[in-house]
Amino acid sequence: MISLVVFDHAEMKKIIAMNEPELSQQKTTFRSLQSRRKRRIALRSRFSKIDSFRRLAWNNTSPKQLEHAEAQLLSILKTKFDGRYVPIMNNRINIWTIFSNVNSDNTPIVLLHGFGGGVGLWSLNLDHLSCERPVYAIDLPGFGRSSRPIFSLDHEEAENQIIDMIEEWRKEIGLDRQFILLGHSFGGFLSSSYALKYPKYVKQLVLIDSWGIAQRPDDIWQTGRLQRVPVWLRSFSSVMMKMSPLTGLRAAGPLGVPVIKYFRGDLRTKFEKLFNDDRILIYLYHCNAQLPTGEQAFRTISDCFAWAKDPMINRIHSLDERIPIYFLYGEQSWLTADASLAIQEKRPNVFVETVKNAGHHIYADAPVEFEMYLKKILCNKE
Repeated sequence: MISLVVFDHAEMKKIIAMNEPELSQQKTTFRSLQSRRKRRIALRSRFSKIDSFRRLAWNNTSPKQLEHAEAQLLSILKTKFDGRYVPIMNNRINIWTIFSNVNSDNTPIVLLHGFGGGVGLWSLNLDHLSCERPVYAIDLPGFGRSSRPIFSLDHEEAENQIIDMIEEWRKEIGLDRQFILLGHSFGGFLSSSYALKYPKYVKQLVLIDSWGIAQRPDDIWQTGRLQRVPVWLRSFSSVMMKMSPLTGLRAAGPLGVPVIKYFRGDLRTKFEKLFNDDRILIYLYHCNAQLPTGEQAFRTISDCFAWAKDPMINRIHSLDERIPIYFLYGEQSWLTADASLAIQEKRPNVFVETVKNAGHHIYADAPVEFEMYLKKILCNKE
């Protein structure tokens, strides 16, 4: 593959001397490789420029500030959680991991956060979860405090890159027994994908208001909340779909926290049970003001942001039937349970429930009900 790119002049003459069919095939391969190489270079160049812009005073963030913001969230925990970077991919990538009660004999649980989040978003639930079992929560690659690698622009390859990294993480952390895999939103989609490819150690699959389950409808403007989008605004959709979802937040620079507070003040309200200040907003700002490679991967995998290009409803049937799937939705969420109910009709061992008075962030909207639900469904012993 590399040799095709670095041929010298003499070697190129030899290629020209080939018969015509082989020459045509070589030219096609060569152009394909050049195209892919240019795409990678262009992508690196684009993120390099973003990274350079990030260093300017206007964008007031840094890994240290994110570390401090996370510490402020986790400081309220009664249980001791340790944290460390788990190196994968020949030490080229680090997965930030917090964990507790790892010596317990009960079935461990692994938590995968949603789009734009990080381990800090589980702060309402970590004490409860760690009472009975080992708990591992990771920042997905490209998000939070984990490394931010450049992902493929092909949606299948980008998805596989992420779940292969999760599998390497499992090996490196030494999790060589069955565990419960719980994912929220985009984390639910990745949990499903992981269980499909690496089912050996997955004992239960718990999907909390999971994104990427349903098939995109033919007319997206007649679906759910998108029906409320004004006709004049829909004309800008093609432009908006080409932008990373949180570009505006990074463009706001030091005004990022007030911007989150203005548009998503409900997030602050959700965590008032723990602290009556802006620390959750500050944490989310620093999570998403960094180099947005995970965000780019999500955009590659998604179809108009609200759906996946390869939704789980088309492939979840091939999941090992011994693994039970638990779908939990918020009654007021922008996601619906329709696709999950359709899966339940075709596959055994599927359970679908809804939590009243909860939106997309069920674990924060209704933490008591969420904990009761987990207590009811999660297995303890191997």
